[in-house]
Amino acid sequence: MKQNPSFFSSITQYISLLLFANILLISCDFSKRIDTTAAVKELHEREVKRITPAQFTAQVDEWGSTIVKKLNADLSKNLQDTTLKDSLAKAYRVEIVSGSPLQLKNPAWDKKINETLDAYQYNVEHNIPQIDNIQKSEDEAFFYYTSPIMANKNLLKLDKKQLNAIGEKAKMDSLAFKKDGSFLGLWVIKFSKKEVVRLADPKHLKILSEK
Repeated sequence: MKQNPSFFSSITQYISLLLFANILLISCDFSKRIDTTAAVKELHEREVKRITPAQFTAQVDEWGSTIVKKLNADLSKNLQDTTLKDSLAKAYRVEIVSGSPLQLKNPAWDKKINETLDAYQYNVEHNIPQIDNIQKSEDEAFFYYTSPIMANKNLLKLDKKQLNAIGEKAKMDSLAFKKDGSFLGLWVIKFSKKEVVRLADPKHLKILSEK
């Protein structure tokens, strides 16, 4: 009985294809998928963005206001426990400090922010209402968002020992005998211009500039 060479050739090719398919299935682990979220985020942050001075100020104002609102929501806790403050600082890539204007002054800080602290202190001494403020560093590499910390009933109901401990930790003057609504100190949030560029959403910036 003669054997058909083409028949065996076909069988050999078929078996080879099966083996190749099995190797592919074994080598490919479909249970592991590539997470592109981080890569997309990195590309978004690195894209070239044109941001006007007005848009910078508007974005810092929005983020600064949001951060302060969250910190003030439970003031007594957030002056003692830095968990939320640290979390916000990481999320927005900023530095956040608290304190009275005099205790916050630092020769190592930019001249502009020290002048702003002097202005807040002047307002304290002359009973002038305190407001939020945005100041740029002289080299325009940083933005400083400052916001007054005002006493509230939940904070003032603490005993004198607790108030003194909070004042010391938050770098504020004595909190004892303060009245509801009285000025205690400041939140100072330092924004890096580079990080604002990286984190800002161009579409949102456009909305901010149109307000």
